Amino acid sequence: MSRKRAPLMFCLRSNSVAEKFDYCPDIPLPSLPPGGAVVKVIYAGACYTEEQLRGTSKALTPGFEVSGIIHDVCSAETNGNFNVGDRVIIYPEKHHLTQDSYAEYITVKDVNNLIKIPSHIPLEVAAMLPSGGLTAYNAVLRAKPIVEHMLKSQNCCNILIVGAGGLGLWTVRLAKAFIGGDCNKVHITVADTSIDKLEVAQQHGCYDVIHWHDADHEQYLIERTLDVCRGGVDVVIDYVGSPRTTSRTLKVLNRGGVMLVGGNCRYEVSICLNSLSKNQHSIVGLSSGTIEQLRELVEVLSSGQVSPPTYATFPVTQANQVFQDINECKIVGRAVLQVSAIDD
Repeated sequence: MSRKRAPLMFCLRSNSVAEKFDYCPDIPLPSLPPGGAVVKVIYAGACYTEEQLRGTSKALTPGFEVSGIIHDVCSAETNGNFNVGDRVIIYPEKHHLTQDSYAEYITVKDVNNLIKIPSHIPLEVAAMLPSGGLTAYNAVLRAKPIVEHMLKSQNCCNILIVGAGGLGLWTVRLAKAFIGGDCNKVHITVADTSIDKLEVAQQHGCYDVIHWHDADHEQYLIERTLDVCRGGVDVVIDYVGSPRTTSRTLKVLNRGGVMLVGGNCRYEVSICLNSLSKNQHSIVGLSSGTIEQLRELVEVLSSGQVSPPTYATFPVTQANQVFQDINECKIVGRAVLQVSAIDD
């Protein structure tokens, strides 16, 4: 009598950020972890982890920005909050950040890291929440009390967002909802090297944009920034964090200004502490956010307070081309990969 064949899945696997994905069929489905769940991945964000971008990790990971449907869940939990077929996103677990593939199914060791998604939120939008959306939401929540404090002693607060990619667009939308509702008091400006991305940022409702062309002289870019942000910059949210953008933003930052850094640059940055002290500047590092914030963000989208930024979906089989286009700044907004269909 022949043994019953174990269920199989596919994955796209790469050994490093610099290498292309290989299609790997006939991979055994992961086993159900005790007290956990197995999720069928429907959509996955095309992005890197902070460790990959900073060069401390080479693996491309699939599990930190996905939406999907529960394929299996521990029986002890089935009659609780989660059931097979539920639409969910996953707050990234540690082992999700060490995998090296885009897999059709992934395990969740703790069901408390699952968050149900309402039926009116598309799964491709939900897939953008656990990483990009959450990071931007955390940045806005960190910036909000700073801006409110500044407005007690000044008529207007200038916020400069560095980077008009997915993170920057999320931040524009969220900042307008939670900080900059009154555009006479809060000016949200976006700086980027890409004119195309800046045009999209304007469509998302920012106050103004600044083209930081790489070929332009540094002093010109500083003067251009100060001209657009009349009165100087009070709060910077920097998603680039390169030596050049850091140096530039510190030169346009007002006395007592704050820089929130979620930079994705892998290069070290030198900062003059004497200048930092003299100008009373503060630099605050940004994390990706907490699971409580992720739950709040789902409610924010569900209620219609904020709309998702521009995005495009691609079949997961096009992952190599998508990542190449991301590296060459050819994709405006977010790229989301469709890993599998909702219905088999």
